[in-house]
Amino acid sequence: MKNILFKKNLNIILRKKMSNVILLLFFTLFLITPHQNAQASEQKVKDESIQKAMALYATKNYDSAFKILDNLPIEKKNEEIFLILSNIAQEKNDTNLAIQNLNKALDVNFEFYKAYYNLGCIFAQKKSYPLASNNFELAAKYNKTFAPAYYNLAYCQMFNKEFKEAKKNLIKALELDPYNKDILFNLALCYKELKQTKKAKKVIEQYNKLSQN
Repeated sequence: MKNILFKKNLNIILRKKMSNVILLLFFTLFLITPHQNAQASEQKVKDESIQKAMALYATKNYDSAFKILDNLPIEKKNEEIFLILSNIAQEKNDTNLAIQNLNKALDVNFEFYKAYYNLGCIFAQKKSYPLASNNFELAAKYNKTFAPAYYNLAYCQMFNKEFKEAKKNLIKALELDPYNKDILFNLALCYKELKQTKKAKKVIEQYNKLSQN
């Protein structure tokens, strides 16, 4: 975003659209730790299969990568595997399959914040803001130090004109990620909507300072 001097452009910047939702999908490698020596060779094969799938994913061979991971025995699939399957489905523009795999991840571990976060991103892309909000709330509940969950929750709340709640979540996000300009920008918008002009001015000054660095 362009550097903006507060005194000249306060009304202009605060009429702009909100900064975009952070649509960051988790992609986490699944690490297998053998429990017994007798399992080592089998687990090594599984490791190699997963590494092959990751390599295929990196080169955009999504069908092959998905097939390898999807064919793993169910007892070998944990929440991280389902997360990766969901990400591949997203790359293939198969949102329904992505959601299915995220729900499977939650069946394995209902406290898996990454799945809630990715579900929130999917629903935010669909502009289903109440559903997105619910999932971002759960992501924040199960990882209280994950700033993007609070930021994206606030983003959805602002669309619903819930500016007081959005302000609280943006402040929390800013505590966790104090140099994030998008958070500052949307926080200024919240203060403007809440008619807290002095606070909006202070936040914009922080925003401008960061933009000049």
